[in-house]
Amino acid sequence: MTITIIGAGNIGGTLAEKWKSAGHDILIGARNPNEEETLKWAQSIGARVMPIAEAVKSGDAVLIATPGKVVSDLAASLGDALSGKLVMDATNMAGPLGTAPGFEALRKAGADAVKVFNCTGWENLADVRYGDQVADMFMAGGSDSAKATVRELVRAVGFSDAIDLGGDDKVHILEGFALVWIDLAIFQKIGRGIAFKLLRR
Repeated sequence: MTITIIGAGNIGGTLAEKWKSAGHDILIGARNPNEEETLKWAQSIGARVMPIAEAVKSGDAVLIATPGKVVSDLAASLGDALSGKLVMDATNMAGPLGTAPGFEALRKAGADAVKVFNCTGWENLADVRYGDQVADMFMAGGSDSAKATVRELVRAVGFSDAIDLGGDDKVHILEGFALVWIDLAIFQKIGRGIAFKLLRR
């Protein structure tokens, strides 16, 4: 699968490296595709860098790991390029709690959008293991076929599973869930070495 990464910071960059190691082709969509640091890093993992719109059109799936506040404008700028495209939205809180304007903009543009990879720190993407336990990921979105593909991509990173919270109407819950991780890790000063695991009896 060819996966396009928009936002190759800690989250996007770590996932790019993980998916490349799992055998996927990686495209980096960049505002400045000639930026030396981006090109050097992409070359080190065997990825290609191209303009954002071109990378989106060329990918089988797209990961958006930008600041949440830019997703609505990004979706508007890409327009028809998102129609029918599997898009993983790893962003958070671009509006008041209980809303998900960035995700809604992706759906309005026709994307098969799935909210995922937003409720943990990048460290848990790099290493999902806690002793004998393996962390879970959580996702939400209205396309069952898209979520089936995302589940495989989540497992390729190493997570035990991608727990499905439901359709588009559950996305705001997942954005709120991310605040739990942020509050515990940062504001409660537990530290970033924490992850979520769904236990079943």
